[in-house]
Amino acid sequence: MVAVNPLPSEVAPMADNFTLHGIFLSGPSIKVGLMLRLCRQPFAYRHVDLRSGAQKQPAYLALNRYGVVPTLQHGSLNLCQSDAILEYLAETLGKFGGADATSRARTREWLFWEFDRLAPGVFRSRAIARGFFKAPEAVAEAFRTAGEAGLAELDKALANSAFLTGASPTTADIACHVVISLAPEGGFDLARYANIQAWSERMAALPGMVPVGEVLPQADAAAVAA
Repeated sequence: MVAVNPLPSEVAPMADNFTLHGIFLSGPSIKVGLMLRLCRQPFAYRHVDLRSGAQKQPAYLALNRYGVVPTLQHGSLNLCQSDAILEYLAETLGKFGGADATSRARTREWLFWEFDRLAPGVFRSRAIARGFFKAPEAVAEAFRTAGEAGLAELDKALANSAFLTGASPTTADIACHVVISLAPEGGFDLARYANIQAWSERMAALPGMVPVGEVLPQADAAAVAA
């Protein structure tokens, strides 16, 4: 049997050559930055000024066809969509991917759930509360209801498990941790969710953990320390 590399050689870069494009206010950007920091992986950082429309300029669209943040450059490889980037980093750096095949499958399930069921209601409620965009009251209430449903489901899942897929944290925990940490900015009361609070304390105790508001700088940086 012939071994096949998972990436062609021209896009199989060195593991210490990461550049993250994002903005410090963006939950998805924070997710990727936090993953790198928890992996003790230094990275270069490029601030993308969303308010000026930098994400829609040709130079950035050449990196990210969707015109959103974040983008992770690793050598000649450009990656977008935060949870897809987390999976790539777990595979590349060998951390937070899950201890076995079952854990990896469950981690992927939780990542898809987080992006579909938890983050939208929380992040959109936060954006409304912070004045990033306006929405009719009925729409804002729908986002809040969705956010509360996601929080309740997460709290239920953590009732009998230290982390989402078992005894050790994975990328799914990292992704959800960022959402949960930003939820109070959207007006969500986390005191209602005892299991989430206990899990958040465990996440806060992880080596290399930093508050979400300190994960990313507010300007370009040649190197962000791990």
